[in-house]
Amino acid sequence: MEQKFVGFKCKACGRVMSTKHDRCLSCKATEFEEVELPKVGKLTTYTKLYTLPQGIEMPPLTLGIADFSGIRMLGQVSTDYPKIGMLLKPVWGKLRKLNEKDIYGFKFEPLE
Repeated sequence: MEQKFVGFKCKACGRVMSTKHDRCLSCKATEFEEVELPKVGKLTTYTKLYTLPQGIEMPPLTLGIADFSGIRMLGQVSTDYPKIGMLLKPVWGKLRKLNEKDIYGFKFEPLE
């Protein structure tokens, strides 16, 4: 299943946000357009979690913030050896199991 990696651009001020909000975080406008986000981001920070929420099967879980041309996103990082500044690509996949249901979303994989 292929998913588009998109953000939401405020029609009034042009701010791009990774998730859709009721109001723009900058100007409070309420109209947005969907825009495609860059396919490569840079890891800006990360942490490893050893006590995991229910349904996550890969200890340790690495969470990172990646910068996609100014749009920062939090997500799972699929590597045991993360490095600040490494290039990442968004990949659609299973994130966890919750109430017997698989939960999917974007996670980040190193480019090489």
